[in-house]
This record gives sequence, C-alpha cells and structure tokens, in this order.
Amino acid sequence: MQRYVQQLIEDIHKARTIVKPPSAVWDNADTENECDMEDMVYVEQFIYGAKEPMHEITGIETELLPPPNKLNKEEKEKLTIELEALLEHHNFVPDFPIKFPLADRYQFLLEIWDDLFVEVSFGIIHIEFCTYDEEFCPFPGYCNTCKEIAAQMEADEKGSEQSDDNEIIMPF
Repeated sequence: MQRYVQQLIEDIHKARTIVKPPSAVWDNADTENECDMEDMVYVEQFIYGAKEPMHEITGIETELLPPPNKLNKEEKEKLTIELEALLEHHNFVPDFPIKFPLADRYQFLLEIWDDLFVEVSFGIIHIEFCTYDEEFCPFPGYCNTCKEIAAQMEADEKGSEQSDDNEIIMPF
C-alpha cells in the first residue's frame, strides 16, 4: 500500500498545479475593496455557482482514495495533509478541532469527497463536520464548541431577561 499512497500523493501534487481562471462574475469586481470581495464570493457561490462533487472540483476521483482500514496511521496522516492542501488550493478549509489527530481526519475527508460544493475563485469556504449537538459530537474529547455555544446562548438569554427587567422608560 505504501507505493500506492506515494503515487496518489504525486497525483494530488499534480492536481494542485492546475489553476482555473476566475469565474466571469469577477470581470468587473473591485478586488482592492475587501467588502466587494466578500460580496462577490457570496454572489459566485450562492447565485451563479454550480454544485459539483468534491472529486470533480479537485480532480481526484473518490475511488482513488483507499478505505481507512487499508491504511496505517502514517499513511492516513500523509494523505490527510495532502488532501487538506488540495482542498485549500480550491479555497476549501475543513474545520477540525486544533488537536484532532491527522489520522482521524482522513475518514471525515473521505466522507465528503462525493458531496456537492460550489467552488469559488477567491475567499474561503469552510467545510464543517460539527452538528452543534453535543449528543452527536463527531469529535468527542477534542471539541468544546457545543458547550461554548450552549453557554453563550444561556448568557444571551440571561442578558435579555435582565434588560427586560431593567427597562428604562424615558420621560419624553
């Protein structure tokens, strides 16, 4: 399997050398204006963007990616690094907890390889794996996002209750 993984990594490197021209929606964009850039990314993605499977966007067919049970930890880590770099080349960033092991990320990347996405010419599209439901957390032991969101929602609710109780009535 080691030789196959090395050949696959070479194919991923080749796929990262392909640069697609920006979509036509960018022809009249003011790329010096950060707000315009954000707006154009939105327009490109949600108005003019066509959804495609990730394997078509990246040029690496799903069938080329070995099942995790056929790889050792080192091979999964190497492939994860390369696949994440390939995704970044296409303006996608998979969102994993900082300390989530590289080898464990491979399965998540494999699972999205046939999912539909809109590729954008600029900006970043985050790929989220979190369900924001602590009961179904895909990263148990590595993520506190659900707890942080719950705490923030509780604080927001308390804040709105306090502001209701302390409502100031202006005399005019």
